Amino acid sequence: MRLFILLLLVSVVTFSVQAQDPVKRYSLFNPTPRSEMRGFSIDRPDVTESPITVDPGHFQFEGDIVKWSKSKQGESERTINIINGLYKMGLAPSWDIHIGLEAYNIYQDIDADTYNRGYGSTTIRLKHNFWGNDGDTRTAFGVIPYATFLSGNPFDSDVVYGVGFPFAYDLAEKIGLGAQAQFDFVPNEKGNRELSYFQTIVLGGPLAGNLDFYIEGLGTFASGSNWFTANGGLIYNVSPNVKVDVATNIGLTNNAPTKVYLGFSFRI
Repeated sequence: MRLFILLLLVSVVTFSVQAQDPVKRYSLFNPTPRSEMRGFSIDRPDVTESPITVDPGHFQFEGDIVKWSKSKQGESERTINIINGLYKMGLAPSWDIHIGLEAYNIYQDIDADTYNRGYGSTTIRLKHNFWGNDGDTRTAFGVIPYATFLSGNPFDSDVVYGVGFPFAYDLAEKIGLGAQAQFDFVPNEKGNRELSYFQTIVLGGPLAGNLDFYIEGLGTFASGSNWFTANGGLIYNVSPNVKVDVATNIGLTNNAPTKVYLGFSFRI
């Protein structure tokens, strides 16, 4: 938790310095004009997130309409998530803040019998873009420190925190390559924390008309438990500010989860 607090303090100081830069005049209270907004960049449905931030003073939502997950291959517990969303707000030209809410989860045992349901976890994140936010380079890089309160209560000690580093590279005019490294500090049964690390690589671009695609590989490396998934999905661009997606993560090892989900994103 101290790591997250340190990152948060550094973020606030840097944000304050940026806010005094007359060149970067747009802010939370002086929004970017709609005519000057960046292209609509989202962190979903792939695991690899975007290094691009939300324009200052604008709101963006990204979430699952419904998601079905199986914790591992073979007989295993299942989870159904309904309207789990990430609520974003642009703070400065290179900064935004996110609040993730798991509105309603249904937990099932191996016989598909429901044993629990209700609100899930709460996540607070910041994103900073180091370069490439405005498409002036072929690459973009960012950092996303976060804290997830597993019980939904920010005063509970059951907290996962960590930091992710998303990277993007324009291979061609509309074909992009992305990657992300993330370090997570996860509480264990002994009251300590274990380091978990994952790495992704993703390729995506237009498929036909307003329909985009992506394919992705994910490897997670935790204490005594490494697993891999192959991911893919489709994204339909309803308008410049609205997207709908359908995607799946397929477990490649016995202890890897499998997920199928439908979601949407919009910005205002």
